[in-house]
Amino acid sequence: MTEISGLPAERTSAGVGTRPSAGWRRRLTPRTIQVALGGIWILDGLLQFQPHMFGQGFITKVLLPNAQGQPAPVAWSITTMSHFLRPDIGVWNFLFGTLQLLIGVGMLFRRTVRPAIVAMAIWAFGVWWFGEGFGMLFMATASPLTGAPGAVLLYPVVGFLVWPTGRARDEEATGIASSAGATGPLGSRAALGAWAGFWTLSAVLWLLPANRAGGAISSQISGAASGEPSWYAHLLTSLSANIGPHATFISWELALASLVIGLGPLLSRRPNAFLVIGAVLELAFWLTGMAFGALLTGYGTDPNAGPLIVLLALALIPTVATAPAVAPIRAMLARHPIGVGGVAAAGFAVLLLSSTYPVAASVSSAAAPTAPSKPAAAVAAGSTGSGSTGSGSTAMGSMSMPAKTTKGSGSGSNHAPSMNMSAMAGLDVTAPNWKYTGPALPASEVSELTTVSAETDAGHKMQTPNCTAAPTSEQVLGVTEYVQATSAAVAKYKNLSAAVAAGYYPITNTNYPVVHYLNPAYMNPQDLMNPNTVDSLVYATTPYGPVLVAAMYLMPGQGNGPMPYGCLVQWHQHTNLCTNDQTHLIQGFRPCPAGTSPEGPTPMMTHVWQVPVAGGPLAIDPSDLQVVEAAIMAQQEGLAPTTTGAPPSATTVSDGA
Repeated sequence: MTEISGLPAERTSAGVGTRPSAGWRRRLTPRTIQVALGGIWILDGLLQFQPHMFGQGFITKVLLPNAQGQPAPVAWSITTMSHFLRPDIGVWNFLFGTLQLLIGVGMLFRRTVRPAIVAMAIWAFGVWWFGEGFGMLFMATASPLTGAPGAVLLYPVVGFLVWPTGRARDEEATGIASSAGATGPLGSRAALGAWAGFWTLSAVLWLLPANRAGGAISSQISGAASGEPSWYAHLLTSLSANIGPHATFISWELALASLVIGLGPLLSRRPNAFLVIGAVLELAFWLTGMAFGALLTGYGTDPNAGPLIVLLALALIPTVATAPAVAPIRAMLARHPIGVGGVAAAGFAVLLLSSTYPVAASVSSAAAPTAPSKPAAAVAAGSTGSGSTGSGSTAMGSMSMPAKTTKGSGSGSNHAPSMNMSAMAGLDVTAPNWKYTGPALPASEVSELTTVSAETDAGHKMQTPNCTAAPTSEQVLGVTEYVQATSAAVAKYKNLSAAVAAGYYPITNTNYPVVHYLNPAYMNPQDLMNPNTVDSLVYATTPYGPVLVAAMYLMPGQGNGPMPYGCLVQWHQHTNLCTNDQTHLIQGFRPCPAGTSPEGPTPMMTHVWQVPVAGGPLAIDPSDLQVVEAAIMAQQEGLAPTTTGAPPSATTVSDGA
């Protein structure tokens, strides 16, 4: 017998069930795989030339989200690279797209395959770092359903398996040794290792606490629906609803299936069934959690892992239909018993650790967060906070869902349900006759605030536009604790300087009276709706100084927000914003004026107001005019700091009231 890459190449005469090779298998040559891989690279290059990629959306929607929740060094490196690219993103994006096209074209010609694969490996590592955040592996939330450990890693893996060696394939070899992927420098050993390694790692990821948490898989599928065409988004959300909270059972089943798929070609003399099942399962992930690699949203940069795993399976399909006399694992054990035993023991240890590590509350809250603990609520209850109406009530004192009215001063959002959620909950604390009692604002500011609010409304999209279910008593208690704990936690940021020192920086136009500040370190599933790690703070600039007007929770990525308190806490996003090309701050609305670029849909967000807006702490997006007026009222009542003198205790009404 001859050998290919250290494994005995079983000759046809030694095989079992000898039969002629299928014609389509014989066409699965290394050259076929090279050309197919080149075609995918050309597709990636073309995707890089989508219009959105030449604007700030490439930075804010593709690169910066990868820094959220990462360890500090990783987050710093991604953020720094994003800021480096941002001023000239159009030029950089052109170079990125051109490089990918050149790699793809290089794979199509025999003489340039080797340099193309080398360039592929270097570029893939850079993209895995900055474009995929190392596949989110450092966050312990990576999921095979969404493409972990990173689709871009699979490109060089497949490329090196079919690296041109100038060596003719052994016509008498059978099994994996006769496949296209066995012709590379390491032969069938590398081919089997790539397949087994990918699926074993997938099994480990499926057993991570974040993927075993109830509702995790459902949330991943529903999150993939964001930005997709309505028909596809409806399909994904319906599938997510049908899966519901059964993630624990599904994750164990998928982990077991991944192990069987990955180890099957090692343990069996007939690998085809495992390769086909693996390809089909990965395609199912591609159609659901990967959402076709977001190709339909305009922000997809590659088709994600699905097609690459199918290509890897094709590269491993034996081109000789004869089964080898022994399973590959027997040959490996005969040659390297200690090495094989060590790898198996290490793999078992990692699987055991991932499967037994408990699902922490902070992780499971990504799907269904619980109310703040009693101690936290008790501490918050002793503080009036700036969410009070000034009548001595607690932060819950004016909680209500605003009625469906025209948006303006003293009104709620016209996107909210036409019902009083507070009254349904038995709170009956709505302020229907809310009235501004501070000094009149300049007419120009009133006009600006009113105009911007109207434009904001045009792109305001509710996650649950028809949420009408009456809350339970547990939800009312939970939401009360949630508001109190949030208000107590952000009280230390009443002064804007304290927030800036803590890492918050502006993301919207600072010349506008209402400015949003973000701390990206808190945008991760572990800190979701955690009062101690509020993602964003909103400040209103009044004639008497900046006022903290809201704490805002954001969803990491583009998924839907959880609703543990039913309709009492709802989520919304904005879909018509623009970004200033010079300051890179959110500024203006579509159609974007000169000097600005379209911004993609924002993440889902929900507020806990810290000033007495009419709808109370959980009002759904009151007007900016009302927010500024409420900020002045909070300063009048001593609930917010002033830096240029306190406002007079006048009862005059502003021009817009």
